[in-house]
Amino acid sequence: MDIVGGLTSFLEQVQGDPFVYSIVFFIYIIAATLFLPVPVELMLFLSPATPFILKAILLGVGKAVGSVIVFYIGMNVERPINTLTRKWGFFRMVVKFSNWLVDKLGYVGLYIILSIPIMVDTVPVYLFSIFRKERQAKDLRNFAITNLAAGITRAAIVYYVVTELGWDIF
Repeated sequence: MDIVGGLTSFLEQVQGDPFVYSIVFFIYIIAATLFLPVPVELMLFLSPATPFILKAILLGVGKAVGSVIVFYIGMNVERPINTLTRKWGFFRMVVKFSNWLVDKLGYVGLYIILSIPIMVDTVPVYLFSIFRKERQAKDLRNFAITNLAAGITRAAIVYYVVTELGWDIF
């Protein structure tokens, strides 16, 4: 079984215990930020015993923790990426476009992108961490805060849409 299926299955099994569910959900969110290209909103619907506000906070904090790890990974892969841009023309165009996109969007753009429900956010987080020009403690803090706020916003949007549609799933 793959890691996504395993974590999802485990979350389903522990949804009756809010404490265990919260821990596994938090780990799932970090994994989704780091390497799982999956939307995490579906997991918000599990564990009716866990307050939704707690799930929203866990989503935001998990995204923030994952983004800090990604930030450091991005610092370490920037040099190899620049080396590859000298060798491959197509790759150079992709990197140049990504650089431009990050410069244009900034934190506001990153927040908007990461706030979109069902959006797989692994790629934008990595692009931003690799191509961000500043590499200071302030930048890391802003990066983590943007991910935290976007995660909570994302959960709030899902909650709003589901309650407006009249679905009683919480």
